[in-house]
Amino acid sequence: MIISNLTNPNFKVGLPKVIVEVCDYLNTLDLNALETGRHDINDQIYMNVMELETAESSSKKAELHHEYLDVQVLIRGTENIEVGVTYPDLTKYEDYNDVDDYQLTAADIENKFTVTLTPKMFAVFYPYEPHKPCCLVNGKSEEIKKLVVKIPVKLI
Repeated sequence: MIISNLTNPNFKVGLPKVIVEVCDYLNTLDLNALETGRHDINDQIYMNVMELETAESSSKKAELHHEYLDVQVLIRGTENIEVGVTYPDLTKYEDYNDVDDYQLTAADIENKFTVTLTPKMFAVFYPYEPHKPCCLVNGKSEEIKKLVVKIPVKLI
């Protein structure tokens, strides 16, 4: 997992080239003006722009991916994301959805910690890193806008 901010002048240090290129591209866009839905960045990388309402973490399932990295960028609002970097016990997860590359679980994330995102912050989740996005900050539900860039792990 990586966390940074698109406005940090040093955010590129140590990042894989493809993530730097995606972040540079995002910095050329008016993120607030992006329409919800899927946007292809190139023939292998795309992003989904969403408007969601944050909710209690207990009402959400954790997710993980096998073939893609998630680069989650908050555009508007604040959100907590619960994260675990311990390799998960996949027997506690639902069947893998290979079409959309995700696996879900209602079980708690092992050794979890919480990251709070504010606008222009991003978090990179590698395959098999469980994460539970769109959780409440300070117990208050809020409408947020975010995008999730999907990068095939083979490009890293």
